[in-house]
Amino acid sequence: MKPVPALGPGVVALAVYARECEGHLLKQPAAEQGYEGVACVDDAARAVVLYSEIWRRHRFPWAQIEAEGLLRFTCAMQTSDGAFANFIADWDGRRQLDTPTSRPGNGPWHARGMHALASGFSAFGDERCAAAFESGFAVLDQPTPYLDVRAVAILAALEFWRATGSRHVAERAVAWAEEIVAARIGDVLPDRAGDPDIHLWGHLQEAALARIGSEFGRDDLVRAAARSANTVLAPAAEDAFPASTSLAFDVSSTVAGLDAVATATEEARYRELAGLARAWFDGRNAAGAPVYERVRGCVFDGIDGGTINLNSGAESNIEGGLALIDSLPWDMYDPE
Repeated sequence: MKPVPALGPGVVALAVYARECEGHLLKQPAAEQGYEGVACVDDAARAVVLYSEIWRRHRFPWAQIEAEGLLRFTCAMQTSDGAFANFIADWDGRRQLDTPTSRPGNGPWHARGMHALASGFSAFGDERCAAAFESGFAVLDQPTPYLDVRAVAILAALEFWRATGSRHVAERAVAWAEEIVAARIGDVLPDRAGDPDIHLWGHLQEAALARIGSEFGRDDLVRAAARSANTVLAPAAEDAFPASTSLAFDVSSTVAGLDAVATATEEARYRELAGLARAWFDGRNAAGAPVYERVRGCVFDGIDGGTINLNSGAESNIEGGLALIDSLPWDMYDPE
């Protein structure tokens, strides 16, 4: 966590990557599609969701402090039309407005930013977050073939509706859920309409449909979520994520889907499968070794070809925190 005073008082952001170097982790900017930047809304928003949930469960003051600093960053990255730039190019706070992974519009960082704003308002009653959410809602509602992004939009809208009772937001969330179901390929809820290839990272369609189906008494949405969980998520959990590359984000998305379906259906086997998925962090994986180092409290950047990638970026640590939230010693956490 690092201050970005140029974006406003109290603004903080998370370094995107940390590279392993002789037992130490050194900050490193993102440069996967040309130079991207040092910190982004994608990671700040995920962290807001995590800290908000910790605060709801435990009421630790530090969780609210961390969330509020990241919410200030998220709001500072919102443009006048309600969309979000994703990256800052440097710690002076220069926003990347023209690069493909940061350009304001209906990208995944917009949906995650909106989820963060909804969480901030729901958890802390921050009216600034509510206003920013309303400003960005039209962008969130734009057409997209990316149904995994639609799933994040549903989770954001559901969070906002729970806090406000906004009928319009609820209606759009249900419509997006129906859009996902209409695009199913057999029992599978695809990541992109018409594309049978599935990636587990960010695959939150089952979580979104199970949660909104439960909330609004739509058993058809819950059934669709359960069928896809049986086909997509259960085999990954049972087989310990056997793909040549596996990431904390793969696992956390799988856990979220299985937990949501377990709650919606009241079937214990989905909870058991979620437990098998979580065990990936402690060595039930292709490397046969822990991906979460509990002594240092860091999550490594996944497994490539049976070998652990010892880098440790923000995404990995946040998604690990979300997946393991019920088993981590949050009372021992010291943000200083």
